[in-house]
Amino acid sequence: MRVAIYARYSSENQSEKSIDDQIRVCQKYIDQHSYSSDESHIYTDEAISGSIINRPGLLALEQAMENKEFDAVAVDDLSRLSRSNHQMLTMVNKFNFHQVKIISVSDGIVTDDDNSKLGIHIRGLINELYLDDLKKKTMRGLEGQKLRGYSTGESVYGYKSHPAGELRLNKKGQPKYEGMVHKIYEEEALIIKRIYKWFIEGKSISGIVKELNETNTPTKKNQKGGWCASTINRILKNEKYTGNWVWRKHKNVIDPISGRRRKVDRDKSEQIAIFKDELIIIDKDIWEEALQRWKDINGSWPMSQKTEKTKGSFKSYVHTSPNHLLAGLLKCKTCGGAMVQVSGKGGGYYGCYNNKRKTCSNKLMIQRKKAEAHILQNLKERILTAENLKYVYENLEKEINKSLNEVPEELKQKKCQFDKVQKELKNLLNFIKAGNFSNVVSVAITDAENRSEKIKDEMSGLEYQRKSSFKAPPKEWIEHRLENFQETLSQNTKASALALKGLFETIEMEAVPSECFVENGQLIQKRAYYVAHSHVDSLALLESKGSNSLRCRKRRDSNPRMVAHQLFSRQSHSATLPLFQKN
Repeated sequence: MRVAIYARYSSENQSEKSIDDQIRVCQKYIDQHSYSSDESHIYTDEAISGSIINRPGLLALEQAMENKEFDAVAVDDLSRLSRSNHQMLTMVNKFNFHQVKIISVSDGIVTDDDNSKLGIHIRGLINELYLDDLKKKTMRGLEGQKLRGYSTGESVYGYKSHPAGELRLNKKGQPKYEGMVHKIYEEEALIIKRIYKWFIEGKSISGIVKELNETNTPTKKNQKGGWCASTINRILKNEKYTGNWVWRKHKNVIDPISGRRRKVDRDKSEQIAIFKDELIIIDKDIWEEALQRWKDINGSWPMSQKTEKTKGSFKSYVHTSPNHLLAGLLKCKTCGGAMVQVSGKGGGYYGCYNNKRKTCSNKLMIQRKKAEAHILQNLKERILTAENLKYVYENLEKEINKSLNEVPEELKQKKCQFDKVQKELKNLLNFIKAGNFSNVVSVAITDAENRSEKIKDEMSGLEYQRKSSFKAPPKEWIEHRLENFQETLSQNTKASALALKGLFETIEMEAVPSECFVENGQLIQKRAYYVAHSHVDSLALLESKGSNSLRCRKRRDSNPRMVAHQLFSRQSHSATLPLFQKN
């Protein structure tokens, strides 16, 4: 009888000699029973778990079995084939179907024996229970490491692992630290900040990928040109960059039919959330802006064909990736459809998209650059005036100064804490001078020194904050900035277009037809033109009185841009702008 041999060990921590020992035991059994074996039919899998079904050695064994290259396969014990009872029983049935018996040497089981069925089920159940017990013990150990502040093997772009804790010798006499901790890797952290900045400014995912690959920005594995959309998506949705590290958020489940693994969310009660202030790369404000950007682009991906299920849930791609200042803003008042660029000559012309589809009677077109110039000019003259912005800046200065009123009081409290720690240090030093010293005293001194440094840093920050309050710029500076308003917007078209979307709800274009009339005996022809109607979110600062009283939460890291965002309210204004048609 021709007998093949299969051997496997599961962990890198196990000895590689385990394979040789298993083969030796199987070969001895074959020789004792006068069976034949061939070295070409010895199949092995090294450092691969028994719960994984797609093992190279096992797949090669099954292929040879289907080709009738042997009559039996010998294993040291049934757990070498699989630790999963379901998988092991499926494998036994598969081998029986091909008339190949399994010989488990240590278990004393041969599958073609009628009395072996009970033994196979019992051994399979024991092996599966062993795997479950091992999994629980492993998770218990990992949970302990996580609660002690150590890493459990996470590899995250932007961080590097460093050894920490006491250096000890393991059972093999090898030096090993208590654990590993993550620290920010500044080179990768700068790339992450750049990705978030581009995304918030309106750059598409594909645009970010292209930029990173063109500049040969290295990936986690230092591969240049290896960036892809899925990697950028994971970075932009990874909450770890805000300092919130959630462990056991997901788990893998195995499909009993196909053996494929699928990631599913764990129950909230099983998750362990740990906040790590020292690992913050993206602050909360930028994270919120990125979330808002995700909401804006949700459902805006281009589709080859819309179905009844997706109808209405998908927006035009130009809604989140505008290529012109007014792209996606203009609507035709005649039919309510979108105004798009329908011609490319002379910078392009806007026209009704439905007219091109023969469903709207509005044939009027307007030069793109002329429409942009008219609308931006009216915006500048009516809303973004030097007087209005001066008013905003002055009120902003008042509100920021109000939020800083409590800083002197906090500074006083910190100084009291600092003096208390210094007194504690002095007492400890006097204790040592008296001839008393121990490890406990050493630890107490180190702790007091650390607290002293921390309080000193906090005092320094409060002092800087008190002296560096926001000051409103002079009116001349504002006027100078407004002089090149349109040029400034044109420097980053996509970001400027998204900013205009936040300012305008929509711009409705009303087509006024041409007309002829007689005036002073002369025939006068008036050309057709557009009238633009819009509601604008003005930059009106709320006054602190009545029901609209302003409540600014105190922030140590307050910056004028974010405070200003909290102070702006929505007010509607309508504007009628005459825009002439194409000649």
